[in-house]
Amino acid sequence: MSKINKDDLKALYRSSDINELWQSYQNERVIEHPNLGLISPNEYRQNFYGKLCPFCGKKMVHGKVRYSTQSKQEAVSRGYQYKDANGKDYINQVGRFSRLYFHPYYVTLDHKINKARCPELLFEASNLQIMCWKCNQKKSDNNNFEAEQTSNFVSDLAREALNRYKNLGK
Repeated sequence: MSKINKDDLKALYRSSDINELWQSYQNERVIEHPNLGLISPNEYRQNFYGKLCPFCGKKMVHGKVRYSTQSKQEAVSRGYQYKDANGKDYINQVGRFSRLYFHPYYVTLDHKINKARCPELLFEASNLQIMCWKCNQKKSDNNNFEAEQTSNFVSDLAREALNRYKNLGK
């Protein structure tokens, strides 16, 4: 496949076109990663199999055959269903007609700056971050998600320290 022309990406306006392009390049080496070299989005994700999600700390999984199913009933029985931020049952899924349901801690490659806002950053390594699918769904389009998670972590850490060492608060 030829190299992606960033100027052509700037001309994309419809999110469906952007998503179609992203999906069609999943196995093409289009990301120039500073440490990994030229790599495809799927190869990028595969490097994080078994590693911890930087946001929730859960071990991430990878492999469509092993960690997805076409049956919603099977997904529920495998434990793929969880509560979303609103407390509603949720299962990660893709596809309009033939749906695939994925494990909540499946490795995803997220765009820090939404791909619809800046399609020219679609395959830029500096705009990509790894996280589990559950955290990606929770993040949604919140560009401040990482800062909020860090703030929550520091607050929780401080609260735990004060609980453990009561004299620190005096």
